[in-house]
Amino acid sequence: RKLVPMSGIGIWPLAAAASLLCQPALRHDQPAAWRTTWARCAIAATEPEVAQQLVQDTWFATAIAARPAVLAPVFETVRDEATAALCTMNRPQRKDEAWRRTDLSLLFGASLTTPSPVIDSDVLSNVLDDGNEGGNEGLARVVIVNGNFSPDLSDLRGLPTGMFAGSLSDFEGDATRDALLQAVRQMPETDADPRTALGCCQFGALNQGCLSDVTLVYVPADTIASVRLVILSSCSADDALAAQAATSGATAQQRPTSFAISHPNVLVRLEPSARLNLLQQYSGCGSYFSNGLTRLEIGEDALLEHTYLQEQGSQAVHIDALLASCDARSSYQLQAVQTGARISRLNLGVSLQDVQASATVNGLMLASGNQLLDLHSSVLHSSGACSSSQMQRNALAGRARVVFKGAVQVPFGSDNTKADQLCRSLLLSDSARVDVQPTLEIFTDEVECTHGATITDLDDEMVFYLQSRGLDRKQARTLLLQGWVNDCLSQVPLARAKQRVVMKAGALALESERRVVRRSDLSSI
Repeated sequence: RKLVPMSGIGIWPLAAAASLLCQPALRHDQPAAWRTTWARCAIAATEPEVAQQLVQDTWFATAIAARPAVLAPVFETVRDEATAALCTMNRPQRKDEAWRRTDLSLLFGASLTTPSPVIDSDVLSNVLDDGNEGGNEGLARVVIVNGNFSPDLSDLRGLPTGMFAGSLSDFEGDATRDALLQAVRQMPETDADPRTALGCCQFGALNQGCLSDVTLVYVPADTIASVRLVILSSCSADDALAAQAATSGATAQQRPTSFAISHPNVLVRLEPSARLNLLQQYSGCGSYFSNGLTRLEIGEDALLEHTYLQEQGSQAVHIDALLASCDARSSYQLQAVQTGARISRLNLGVSLQDVQASATVNGLMLASGNQLLDLHSSVLHSSGACSSSQMQRNALAGRARVVFKGAVQVPFGSDNTKADQLCRSLLLSDSARVDVQPTLEIFTDEVECTHGATITDLDDEMVFYLQSRGLDRKQARTLLLQGWVNDCLSQVPLARAKQRVVMKAGALALESERRVVRRSDLSSI
């Protein structure tokens, strides 16, 4: 009688009561917490509308209330299991080690709504036009709108024979689909140590608890392919009308009070000896919260060249988990670029599962204004004779904040490991702040591991050299910043997207009047 509080729920239906009584795990000799969890599971499975009242965290309950309808019955089990797990979770707090440098008060203090089904026309045309460049016309395009695969906006004509891209519910092949569904059911970091966890658990469970669709990119063995994955988000219909009114002359809202929430879920599977060039691009307009979860499964001798481009709207909140698993002799090459969103958090987890697996991670974060960009990464060398290399670059100005915490983990028995990690940051403003924490966790011998970090401003001697060649100080700083950023964009295939990143880097070169006055007092340059 005390398994679940009855206030606000009403009388249980007979089906829910029968399911509860017939559940073999509900024995009186088990702990009370187990019985409570099973009761919540039973009710969440039989009455989804009741799940909102069972979630103990009020913000998670609000997110559950705004979740969309599931598009295919195959996802209902995933959704119900994650909803039951959310019943015992609390939202991330600053006292949690994984989140103590990431302030989410803007998100938790706002209301959550359902997104508008209509994407802003300017955003849609700009993103789709990125692919209409020389050499990219035949690139297959997979479009996700507010978490759901959009066949109307996608263009799959460039896919090779045997490859699949679309909703997982449409994938043919029962044995393979069952294995893929089993991978989707696994919630991230359920048993992770909270002291070293990335922070994927709560938002990963929320993503699967609000799951409506899963987008699958499946590459069969011995296949070479290139795919552009576009993930679009929209604000609510009311916010869209308010934005139009602001454009017409009303005062624009500076601090969002509501976010339209969406949960894109992506699964990429490479069979042995497959090769995929994947561009994953995020964009949107208005006030919205994109809570993503991307899983990458790389088979033996396979190669995944992955470009991650986050260009969310200036009022957006972007939280994404990117989890890669590498089998024997496979290679994962990632270039992660983050320039958009009001708050952005990328949780990157790479697991080298078998011998001679390798990972190369190059990251770039450009922040200005009041932006908060955060990258938490973990590279786990689960097997010996594996190698990894990570280079992270950050540039920030204004009152922006950038957070980087990178961990390389080498457990006992993973001998002959090679791992390098380096973070370089350019602090271009007195009011900006950067937090850098590279870490190594080594529990075995016979390893070659290095890590380091640097934080500085642009070198005045380099600026003076360019000034001596006829450039003014702003032009010199802009040229140095753009050259510094260009070195990180070699893997980005879209010229227009690359140009937008370079233009933002150049905008960071402008110095405040306070810095100009102080420099004139201290230097003759």
